[in-house]
Amino acid sequence: MKILQVGPNSVHVSRYINAFQQEGIEHYLLSEEPNTEAKVKEQFVLNVHSLNPLKLRGYFSVIRQVLTMVKPAIIHVHQVNRMAYFVTKVAAKLGIPVITTAWGSDVLLMPQKNKLFRFLVSKTIARSVFVTADATEMITAMNQLIPSSTKYHWLQYGIEPVESGTKEKIIYSNRLHQPLYRIDAIINYFAAFHSSHPDWILHIGATGSETDALKKQVAALKLEEHVVFLGWLDNETNRSEYAKASMYVSLPSSDGTSVSLMEAMSAGCIPVVSDLPSNREWIVGGENGVIEVEGQNPFDQALALNAGNVLERNRVLIEEKATRKASIAKFDALYQQAVNGK
Repeated sequence: MKILQVGPNSVHVSRYINAFQQEGIEHYLLSEEPNTEAKVKEQFVLNVHSLNPLKLRGYFSVIRQVLTMVKPAIIHVHQVNRMAYFVTKVAAKLGIPVITTAWGSDVLLMPQKNKLFRFLVSKTIARSVFVTADATEMITAMNQLIPSSTKYHWLQYGIEPVESGTKEKIIYSNRLHQPLYRIDAIINYFAAFHSSHPDWILHIGATGSETDALKKQVAALKLEEHVVFLGWLDNETNRSEYAKASMYVSLPSSDGTSVSLMEAMSAGCIPVVSDLPSNREWIVGGENGVIEVEGQNPFDQALALNAGNVLERNRVLIEEKATRKASIAKFDALYQQAVNGK
């Protein structure tokens, strides 16, 4: 079976494709940027960033050429964005079934911005046979746009669990340096925490538009020796950070279920997360992690938890709900159902 995967140049897309290597399956990829990690038979690149009406016909033409050449049995769209809109429109005309995976802000925030984005998201969802999401909050939001009792499925991409190592007094953050992820708030929490726990270190992975500003913030707080900017990490290094970190922190203002959160849980880190419905599906504050509460320092709360109990509870939770092997099997079943109509 030929499957056309459509998505951004993301580790989530490449890891999903690379885990879904089965006999009889051929993966192709359509993306706005080259993805050097994904193991696919052929890759196509098309930048659809512009909404200039004069360019729209060209987008549709290129996508039609790709679909006609590949002749996929099914298309899997990762993230509800402009590319998703164009691909689902062409696929509908060619009679090719589409499964779409929502990522979070694409269905939680984008439809609220303006009528155009609401239209693009709604049309993409409507044209998809099934839509998967890793949080019930996202399914609720999509149901408000396009009501359906059969279209939506709660389903994780899945992870490869990380083996816990010797824990050190390290707090680890690896979300992008963008306003959505509130890395500045993490630094402020750490500054207050560090004043009474000077032997702890904050490791900040990833990069982004706010990296320079965050480094200046750390300098102003005189924490350069205690906050380490790691930059963009490869998978192996990222996993080693989980293995040695005692706490993992992720405080976005909006999010679906974070793959990094599940990886951190599997590695025995005490999770410190923002108060979002998607996080509450995994974390019970004060039991297997900490949920941010205004006026309280979450790192102080995390330090008060029994790390061994947190590790064991989260290990079982991940094994039951979030391993990649189990998730791939569920996606495969959805593919078969979409293609065969049963």
